[in-house]
Amino acid sequence: MVWFKSMGEFDLIERCFVGKGGGPSPFTLLGIGDDASLHQLEAGMELVVSSDSSLAGVHWPVDLPLEIGADRAICSALSDLAAMGAEPLCCWLNVMAESSDAVVQMGAGATAALKRHGVELVGGDTTRALCNALSVTVAGKLPKATAMRRDQGLIDDKIWILGRVGFHRAGLQQWFDGQKEGCFMSDFHRIEPLLTAAVQLREQGVRCCMDVSDGLLQDAMHLASASSMGMEIELSLLPDWQQLVAELGEESAIHYAAYGGEDYALLFTAPASMYFDGAACIGHCSAEAGVRASLNHKTIEIEKAGYDHFK
Repeated sequence: MVWFKSMGEFDLIERCFVGKGGGPSPFTLLGIGDDASLHQLEAGMELVVSSDSSLAGVHWPVDLPLEIGADRAICSALSDLAAMGAEPLCCWLNVMAESSDAVVQMGAGATAALKRHGVELVGGDTTRALCNALSVTVAGKLPKATAMRRDQGLIDDKIWILGRVGFHRAGLQQWFDGQKEGCFMSDFHRIEPLLTAAVQLREQGVRCCMDVSDGLLQDAMHLASASSMGMEIELSLLPDWQQLVAELGEESAIHYAAYGGEDYALLFTAPASMYFDGAACIGHCSAEAGVRASLNHKTIEIEKAGYDHFK
């Protein structure tokens, strides 16, 4: 293992981050190498910014390769841009690492994800720490007054989901069970933010959306509360529901789909007159506050909403 004393901080930055990730963007006037980055947004556009943190042992198992963990961290942050319908522009990355070897591994995973999605790395920080972690800030753009927001849902809207839920949680369980070749492992290893699809939703006129990161029902509650309405969700309408049941059994399928997180599907609402290829309509919005879930039209008692860092 190569320790910090063997490779200096600035050597690590040069080796792992400078010129990595996606290519330069006209948005960036000055990137890595100064005290801060400089940017300029064209007229008629709004800037969308999100910040996220990922820690080994909290957001991914401590025995997961650091490259995979860092790749997931970048994609998790980019999914916040997708939730708003933003086109990604750039990323600032802070790396906290136990050793220089950990910096190299997390740098490789993070920059691979940025390159895959064409996102420029424009700055950040690298420091030694007692655990391996990343803090990721991403920026995107969209035309003024078009952002998809949680508070724009309307009573009588239909509820749609783009992407699958429950599959990441099933893969995580296979990892904990030592089934490293399990059928859900690819869902666990790779997070793919639905960036292109989200822009298309925005362009179609969707105005209410969020990504499912902490569990379908918990995130639905956030959306319903922000829009001052209720939501009625039918689990059997979820994408690939029957596959989940066939592999896990109905009880685990319900638990993983309703409460499992980090699938980063897009949950959105739209008027009943609208239709979306590739997405599934899973319910409707109502005047009665709260979220109610059913399976084959039988009500499911909600005992736990989803992931909470402090519970």
